[in-house]
Amino acid sequence: MLPSRLGLPSLYLAIFLLALTGLFAKLIPLDAISIIQLRGMVAAVCLALFALLQNRSFRLSGARTYTGVYGLGLLLGLHWVTFFHAMQISSVAVGMLSLFSFPMITILLEPLFSRQRIKSGDIVAGVIMLAGLAVMVVQGLTDFQEQVLQGVLWGVFSAVLFALRNLFQKYYFINVTSDSLMFHQVVAVGLMLAMFVDYPQVRALSPVDFIKLALLGILSTAGAHTLLVFSMKQLSVKSVALISCLQPVIAALLAWYVIKETPNLSVLIGGGIVLSVAAYESLQKWRTS
Repeated sequence: MLPSRLGLPSLYLAIFLLALTGLFAKLIPLDAISIIQLRGMVAAVCLALFALLQNRSFRLSGARTYTGVYGLGLLLGLHWVTFFHAMQISSVAVGMLSLFSFPMITILLEPLFSRQRIKSGDIVAGVIMLAGLAVMVVQGLTDFQEQVLQGVLWGVFSAVLFALRNLFQKYYFINVTSDSLMFHQVVAVGLMLAMFVDYPQVRALSPVDFIKLALLGILSTAGAHTLLVFSMKQLSVKSVALISCLQPVIAALLAWYVIKETPNLSVLIGGGIVLSVAAYESLQKWRTS
């Protein structure tokens, strides 16, 4: 296993790669389910080639492990579907920000898995983070015609699924390698959604769109999620969740730069609050590493 001091750098790189997901959701002219199924298949092929080059096997230790890991894949697939749907019916910023209620959800649920009491400092950090997210989306919540509220609700539901997947993965599959976990989960996602893909629309994609799909599968799926799983083996799920709040801030900035989704003042203020929580949690982890 790599030394624990690589936990934070791995997490930072994963956050940046995951922040690109919002752009792909907007730039690839497919429905959410088709994008997710195809990203899963691309990621599976990428991880399989990596294992082949490393002369490694992704075989798991028994039927119980297979059942559990593929169950994680189902949670991951449902999380992706609801997350992409939230972004597509609202905006990249709203979808990303509502998803990031998952750190607070994680803080509340992790003691059920770790058998440890909730720390007051974690609650404070979670509340501040939620306040920052609320500031970022509050201006749009009154505009029902733009489906902002629906985007927030789908994003929060996606956050619950993501928190549960991360916690089960951390506490029940600690002995399974990061890339093995991701390989089987993306295979599960691909199988689960295969019958729902809009194949005529896929065939109509341009070569550039296929390149975008490949980048989504390789960088923002296989690479990013393998790094994220690794960081959770080195850090607490709570810390990973709080620091990951950098993702919607980066995603909003990328959406502004690439597809001209201009962030308003509330997004900038809320983003600053979220950034402060992530910076504080990162500093705490650097001091203890």
